[in-house]
Amino acid sequence: MRVMVVGSGGREHCIAWKVAQNPEVEEIFCVPGNGGMGLIGTCIPLSSFEEMLDFIEERNVDLILVGPEAPLAAGIVDYLCAKKRAVIGPDRRGALLESSKVFAKEFMKRYGIPTAPFSVFDNPGEALEALKKRREFPVVIKADGLAAGKGVYIAQDFEEASFAVQELMVEKKFGPSGERIVVENFLEGEEATVMVLFDGQSYLFLPSSQDHKKIGEGDIGPNTGGMGAYSPAPVVDDVVLKRIEKEILVPLFEGIERENLYYRGILYLGLMIGKDRTPLVLEFNVRLGDPEAQVVLPRVQNDWLEVNLAIWEGKLHKIRLQVSEKPMLGVVLASQGYPGHFERGKRIEGLENFANASGDQVLLFHAGTVRKDNSWYTDGGRVLNVCAFGKDLEEAYHKAYEAISYIRFEGMYYRRDIGFRVLQRKGPS
Repeated sequence: MRVMVVGSGGREHCIAWKVAQNPEVEEIFCVPGNGGMGLIGTCIPLSSFEEMLDFIEERNVDLILVGPEAPLAAGIVDYLCAKKRAVIGPDRRGALLESSKVFAKEFMKRYGIPTAPFSVFDNPGEALEALKKRREFPVVIKADGLAAGKGVYIAQDFEEASFAVQELMVEKKFGPSGERIVVENFLEGEEATVMVLFDGQSYLFLPSSQDHKKIGEGDIGPNTGGMGAYSPAPVVDDVVLKRIEKEILVPLFEGIERENLYYRGILYLGLMIGKDRTPLVLEFNVRLGDPEAQVVLPRVQNDWLEVNLAIWEGKLHKIRLQVSEKPMLGVVLASQGYPGHFERGKRIEGLENFANASGDQVLLFHAGTVRKDNSWYTDGGRVLNVCAFGKDLEEAYHKAYEAISYIRFEGMYYRRDIGFRVLQRKGPS
């Protein structure tokens, strides 16, 4: 069995690591991969779908797993399915649930999926006029298109809202993604992530998790792709999960069927859980979260290749997920300046202390790394993910941060409060 993993982040390293645990896997090809993925498989710098297909045919690749959102939005599943290749993910229209905030919000409105009230603008003047008349702040302003998890602003007043509109629509900080924006009510509560496996008919819940998107401790500062996560999220208890299933998933699947969206893969629900335990959708993603995957997949004890083959073959109903009772917590080590300008090429020390073998209590997943002359160097904004199991979240927290103490590179930055919402209730020792 030969598998291709498309992507180059910590999520893709985790996927490759999980797939490699199947003894029938002969080769893993990582496109383009990163330094750590090169320890598991072969990194191939392919830049187009045509090049990928040529390689897939030449090397008899059996299954393609797509990690990031950009190739899904660009239609990689449409292209490979048309060539009769087994690939996990939605088609281009299905990917609109993530690649267009406008599409997602209007989809939710059509099918009665609970979310924040919203307005759509494609003219900055009209957006500013509406915001000037607005009585209630804070307000959430989102770029319509993909922005690597960074195109969301929480404006506390009109001045901050005006700044967001200026960056998105006038300065085009995220390019064409900001040509349209969504302005929506700010929701109170606690955020959580629930990811669902879906084969077009059947679905399975993956363990819940909670991401930490803000760059600063205490959830302050600009959004990032994610600075750490833990699993499970206690706020998603059995009662809340049943409400998610009834109030969100049932109408979501109805909409997917009615609108004839091709979907074989992962549905990511970014949720706000209100004080009354009402789940509301903040966003859809059409792939595994990053860094959520790094704390969720290691808890899943099933063979990940078998799970994905079941998705492709429409046999997900035959899978019974086995999940470790041990919680897991992961911390992202980032380059100084991220999510803004950052430098690459900083030497990383201390990685010899880690070996990603199945069953390890501390795991290291590479994101922005490169290996040169037997040394490791930074090659991205988010550089590494240090993840640890524990008998409880507090132990996982201590194990992860103890492991971090062995790693060093110039300008290394990380949040020291991952999991703080849960730990503050107990108070870590």
